[in-house]
Amino acid sequence: MYFLGILYATTIYYHRGDVGDNNASGIKDLPANSILSHYDFIIIGGGTAGAVLASRLSEVEHWSVLLIEAGGHETILSEVPMLAAHQQLSDIDWKYKTESQDTACLAMNEKRCRWSRGRVLGGSSVINNMLYARGNRFDFEDWTKYGHITGWGYDDVLPYFKKSEDNKDPSLARTAYHSAGGYLTVSNASANTPLAEAFMEAVQEMGYDVHDVNGQRQTGFMVPQGYIRNGSRCSTAKAFLRPAKLRKNLHVILNTLVTRVVIDSVTLNATGVELFKNHTRYYVRADKEVLLSAGPINSPQLLMLSGVGPENHLEEMGIPIIFNSSHVGKNLQDHIGLGGLTFLTNQEVSLTHNRTETGNTIYSYAAERNGVLTIMGGVEGLAFINSRPGGNLSKHQPDIGLNLVSGSTVTGLNGFKTWKAHGLKESYYDSMYKSILYKDVWSAIPILLKPKSRGEILLRSGDPFEYPKIVANYLTAKEDVDTLVRGIKFVLDLAETDPLHEFDSRLHDVPFPVCSAVPRHSDDFWECMVRHYTVSLNNQAGTAKMGPKWDKTAVVNSQLEVYGVSRLRVVDSSVMPTLVSANSNAVVIMIAEKAADMIKATWRNERPLRDNMGSEKAKIIYEDFNIF
Repeated sequence: MYFLGILYATTIYYHRGDVGDNNASGIKDLPANSILSHYDFIIIGGGTAGAVLASRLSEVEHWSVLLIEAGGHETILSEVPMLAAHQQLSDIDWKYKTESQDTACLAMNEKRCRWSRGRVLGGSSVINNMLYARGNRFDFEDWTKYGHITGWGYDDVLPYFKKSEDNKDPSLARTAYHSAGGYLTVSNASANTPLAEAFMEAVQEMGYDVHDVNGQRQTGFMVPQGYIRNGSRCSTAKAFLRPAKLRKNLHVILNTLVTRVVIDSVTLNATGVELFKNHTRYYVRADKEVLLSAGPINSPQLLMLSGVGPENHLEEMGIPIIFNSSHVGKNLQDHIGLGGLTFLTNQEVSLTHNRTETGNTIYSYAAERNGVLTIMGGVEGLAFINSRPGGNLSKHQPDIGLNLVSGSTVTGLNGFKTWKAHGLKESYYDSMYKSILYKDVWSAIPILLKPKSRGEILLRSGDPFEYPKIVANYLTAKEDVDTLVRGIKFVLDLAETDPLHEFDSRLHDVPFPVCSAVPRHSDDFWECMVRHYTVSLNNQAGTAKMGPKWDKTAVVNSQLEVYGVSRLRVVDSSVMPTLVSANSNAVVIMIAEKAADMIKATWRNERPLRDNMGSEKAKIIYEDFNIF
């Protein structure tokens, strides 16, 4: 904490003009008494997708846009790439937990995994590891081929990845797969440890190429690029809302919770939203559309609270049914991996506490925005491999992703207790990882890219202030376990390569007590380990699935319009039919970019209702409505 205090103070000193009141976007919070009675578009959720939508739609000067965010502004420390994990369990994290289950998360308190989701302007783009990854060409081809969705093939979505991108690597920016000049800055960390090069040489020894995994072919390895601008995090709030901060047709209201979408029970039109701020509930009308960008947990929650969802479940919750959409909240998918897979080294090459908590590192970052603090969460290697038996290393779609970290994924860096953010029991941490807190280590998280297991989001009650149930159902499909075990074995083989042997890499071979009776390093042993230390990469998706009208499991169509309700769309990771083979943030930005163009096309020929935003104020439903 002393280190964080010094970094905070030093950053403020050297960048007083830039950071100001910690408001990276420059967007001002609209006072509650200034909310207008109606807007053309109301966007629920100012996260990754919502910030993009608000920016793009407000480009049309005669459209009025209201962006509603449940959290506030990002902090100064959230801008430091190395300190990504520090945002977990903070005030800008929703701090969700999965329901207890018997197939995974067994070493966690109450057998519940923690999920970090951003409750802040910019959403999860403010608390993630900033890794820029798009997924695999075949992810999108499968959406069209097997999901029967038009307009979402790889050639359809690539222009939208490029539209937002400002890639600072000239060798990439001039290829057919990247671009420069977009709102979103993509660049490399300004420094690397010796492990970054060792990782690169090690995967080459394993038969994989080093190349742009966001280019022609995903399978392979690269030192990752991320959302970094001048050494600091480039959240979607900073990237997309800062250019829009002077637009008079964009209103942003923070620390405000939407309690339901108001839907006319006769016309089935979404007419507006109820929102709650400062102990007062308001109704605001949407003249054109309500856009639900609250994320894969809160978007299905709000649909169900608004009467759109599985009929039996809504009846059980006492919610009047507007439209029986049987699969709202279903089809939940997530990227998970084995936590704690750690290797000791005999050289001072990793990101340890004593070498990152120095005056030089603080000065380099605070004054010059460079040095090791620009490394994104300590991740210095990003790999996508095909672990299938007999699979072609270069041509097949990968089934395992790897985050290679020049430090510990359990203790984190700079003293942060990442194991607490994972929800790991303290007794397990003390017996297995406490002893290596200050030692030189590197870690790997093998990631299940295409899970077969499916979970769901359910309401606990009709109370919008109560967190929903997250039924993850991790590792209920045996195929998921088998794939992860193959991924773990790949990491063990990677540690035996010559480049990593130069650092005398040795597995920190301390099993969970409950796994010690199983033959060491057998498939059953690794299955036991991954079922206990199950880690979410926080790439949840699928809970408002996109699909054709005849698909009874679909919630939205290819235009992202909600079936059964007019003038209501979902624009976030909820709409993915299947999870992409990479971190989901870049894909969500792409979805929002494409959605903005679809919305503009829908209303292109609509005559403006007015020349300005008017002055009539929002209707107060309940004054001094105290939920506590």
